Amino acid sequence: MAVWTTLLKKEMRLGGLGFFIFLICQLAVMALGIYLAFRSGSRAAITVTGLVLIGFHFLYLFGYMVVNVSMEKKTFHLWLHNPLPGWSMLAAKLVSGIIYMTLSLLVVGIYTWIGYLMSGPTAVSPSPEVHIYRIATLAVAYIYWIAIYTGIIFTFLWIVLLCMRSRIGKWAWIFMIAGLGVVTFLLVKFVQLGLYTAVTEWGELPESVIGFWLSTPAIHTVVPVYFGSFVFDFLVMAIFFSLSAWLMDHKLEMS
Repeated sequence: MAVWTTLLKKEMRLGGLGFFIFLICQLAVMALGIYLAFRSGSRAAITVTGLVLIGFHFLYLFGYMVVNVSMEKKTFHLWLHNPLPGWSMLAAKLVSGIIYMTLSLLVVGIYTWIGYLMSGPTAVSPSPEVHIYRIATLAVAYIYWIAIYTGIIFTFLWIVLLCMRSRIGKWAWIFMIAGLGVVTFLLVKFVQLGLYTAVTEWGELPESVIGFWLSTPAIHTVVPVYFGSFVFDFLVMAIFFSLSAWLMDHKLEMS
């Protein structure tokens, strides 16, 4: 555990620069939102700006991993010779990204919350039946879900690219693009044939659950939510993470 903690600290140091660059850009946009709010006389501009910034966090972990692996190119051979198994090394990268994502979300979340309190009642204010804080909690959970999903998919593609590059060199990119095209085609067919629906649309969440997290009127307006879709996505994440770890341990070589 001590070795993994040391590795996590190393990943935190490596990702620190990217985090602060994104944070500075985020603070600049937040300042712009404050300026627009006082310029227009509508405090809602702060809330809208905050919501837009929160939305960008869907791809935060994806972007973090891109920056992380780009910065580690020169020292990648040292990272690869770490005695820890592949899954723990990849987990350190993902956990460091999640930590930085949490800090970033905390900053913009407080900003958005303050803007919401300052805006007061407006023509677009939610009705009393809408549970705004429950919706916010649900939205943040979904952001984490999608961010981790995209982060794991990127990690898998990155490992596959490294494996191909160690064997076929510069042609790896061509094979990667061709492979992504084939996978995209197969996914479209998977959906068109109804297979995706068959494996995900089961275990519909009861109306009471939707009503608790959203609002009573929303029960009859939202698209049905199925527990099966979450199970399917979780299995996909587990499979791709496991494949990434296996490729690291058995197939990845330094070119």
